[in-house]
Amino acid sequence: MSGIIPAYVEAVHTTGYHTELAGTVITEAIPGLNGARLALIHALVTAAATAHTLSIMHTGGNAGQRSKTTAGAAAAQKDIVVDDAMTDGAGNAIAANDIVAYQIADGSWTFDTAAGWVAGTKTLTLTANIPTGGILSGGRVVNFGVVGDGILYKLSIPASAQKEFGPGLVVVAPYAGDPLYVSDNNAAAAGSIDNLLFGYINI
Repeated sequence: MSGIIPAYVEAVHTTGYHTELAGTVITEAIPGLNGARLALIHALVTAAATAHTLSIMHTGGNAGQRSKTTAGAAAAQKDIVVDDAMTDGAGNAIAANDIVAYQIADGSWTFDTAAGWVAGTKTLTLTANIPTGGILSGGRVVNFGVVGDGILYKLSIPASAQKEFGPGLVVVAPYAGDPLYVSDNNAAAAGSIDNLLFGYINI
């Protein structure tokens, strides 16, 4: 039994074919599931005449990437007050355009970008309004930062090829319940994310 990890998949999340114009980043927001750890278990990604990099951003770089609200936040507003000084994975204070995600009252995840941060009150201002249902006190808030922070798993796709990763545990989120954020740099020649299969596993 050496080398075998006892685990089972509680649920899956898939994305279909997604492309953009050359030079426009291709992104996928992968929600977390309470009590389960996200794992990429299969991927098909195509690069045209230019090699691409698939970055899978996570929250395992710095404790300040993961926080909770200290009070509820109603729908249609943009401010969230949290219990800790939020940072990116490199330890820098959260900044405009950092990619963030937060859990609303029904347990689902919403992805957005930071528009502002007030350190004194630990208030994060979002770019878009909080959706219907709002956020409960104690709701989870995470900051992925930006790709340049380097807090990510990196998969390389050679030029003029479709690359397969898996099946198996290709990458695993550092923390159970946390979401992931996928970014393909989609360099000079347009490529595509053809399929991603994530599993929510019990390890």
